[in-house]
Amino acid sequence: MKLGLASAIALSAFALSAPAVSFAAVSPATSVPAPWRDLGSAPSTTRVGLAVVLKYHHDEELDRLVEAQGDPASPTYHHFLTPQQFANYFAPTPSEYARTIAQLRAAGFTVDNTFPNRTVVDVSAPAPVAARFFSTDIHLVRREDGSVRYINLRPETIPAPLQHDVLAVVGLDTAHQMHPQYRLLPQGFGRPAAAPARDSAVLFGPDGGYGPLVYQRSYGFPAGMNGKGRATGVVEDADFLDSDLAGYLAGFGVTRTGPPTARVLVDGGPPKGISGDSIETTLDVETIVSILPATALYVYEAPGSSDLRYFVDMYNQAVSDNKVDTISTSYSECETAFIPSFPKAADAVEKQGAAYGITFESSAGDRGVQTYGCNNTPTVGTPVDTPHNVAIGGTIEDVNHANGRETSEVGWNDSSGATGGGVSTVFGLPAYQKGVTNIIKKGRNLPDVAFDASPFTGESLYFEGRFDGPIGGTSLSSPIFASGLTAIDEMLGSRQGYFNPTLYSTWTKNGYKMGTTTYFRDIVSGSIPPYSAKKGYDQMTGIGAMLFGNFGGLL
Repeated sequence: MKLGLASAIALSAFALSAPAVSFAAVSPATSVPAPWRDLGSAPSTTRVGLAVVLKYHHDEELDRLVEAQGDPASPTYHHFLTPQQFANYFAPTPSEYARTIAQLRAAGFTVDNTFPNRTVVDVSAPAPVAARFFSTDIHLVRREDGSVRYINLRPETIPAPLQHDVLAVVGLDTAHQMHPQYRLLPQGFGRPAAAPARDSAVLFGPDGGYGPLVYQRSYGFPAGMNGKGRATGVVEDADFLDSDLAGYLAGFGVTRTGPPTARVLVDGGPPKGISGDSIETTLDVETIVSILPATALYVYEAPGSSDLRYFVDMYNQAVSDNKVDTISTSYSECETAFIPSFPKAADAVEKQGAAYGITFESSAGDRGVQTYGCNNTPTVGTPVDTPHNVAIGGTIEDVNHANGRETSEVGWNDSSGATGGGVSTVFGLPAYQKGVTNIIKKGRNLPDVAFDASPFTGESLYFEGRFDGPIGGTSLSSPIFASGLTAIDEMLGSRQGYFNPTLYSTWTKNGYKMGTTTYFRDIVSGSIPPYSAKKGYDQMTGIGAMLFGNFGGLL
């Protein structure tokens, strides 16, 4: 195999990095979780769709490479690979990809989709065929909402003929599903008054929510940066209305100078127009385009959130396309609900994206130390738990209504919800968190940074033809960060890639401020028991809130 650029990378740079990502041994449930009702084995009329994720070659070397690409002290810093260079050395070979497809077909699967980067193949089969081939039990369950889905009650086993080539299989469980992480004001609370700005700028919407200028000012976006020449991506399970985005921009006097939004339909895409989680998509799109009106925005859209293969496919499509600099996820589900298939698969695709220079970021959640899919058990969500992704927590950010600048910021926990945070039981402690004060050593600590999330201090929302916010949640925090990182990309003229080593090493070296220049706001108030905001890193707000322009100036 040919390596191309990677052959010129000094092996000494690899030697300085950490070993491959470790996975903790966690046993999933072997019975249908309450209050769902077990309807028995899924019949042959139930068709199961799967994303089969293949292994990389030289995987430990790839781990060391992306670490070096994200380390400002490394000679390989920001020396990203092209897809062809990755394919020549790290990707499954064409023969391995073809062999996997042939074995799945021989077992009774239909091939539904393939990808040019040879990382994922989508297949489907009757439930008994899938259960037999992967040595598991697939049952139908009736959920509390009345819908009937399927779930595997035993951990799947990769059959011997595939073990050389296949890393993970995603899609044997559609009963658990991803949930968008937005929050509206609780019932009974009136919208805050929309105070006029004293400098003639439009800071607040008619619904009282913050507008883009508030976030540009309060999080110190670099002056003059509007996303020109850069591309931002989001993954969604519903569409949005172009007229809503236009109404939002008009309300804040923002002129879009970038290209029209590009919808990338994955696995057929969602219904056109408003459906399901369209509020989530609208929030993400309005946040990014209003803050960075010149950015090229790619919205990857799949049919729904109940099939985790759709998220694998959206990630892999974005990586295979290699068009975006950063991609944001505002969805979450309990990390142990899909042990270890989805978190393992997502992290692998993110790692390939990191090699190209793509940064992934995800919402930490809106229920404190509890997550959807694990009842009342303290957990963290996925994909925010993956090490090759920046975990974004939430704050309550009050601002001066005369100029939109921050006056106070605390960890988010109020009557509307609370930021997610804690320690992964799936992923071990990554290298970039080792030696950090207050880190809990038993696993990947979440979040990494945090931004505004409470709907009481939330963003305006223009939905179905009118302003109808404010809206918050870590679904707001994540696109704020995505916008800030895109602005840093524009400022530096480069993608940031695997940003976590950059983030932690730069913070460790420079601290929170130098003289009058602040790089992060240390959030020291707030709690999601047993965790609380404190001086330095904590499992509620991470390092703190980044001031993007000042931090970018350190890179």
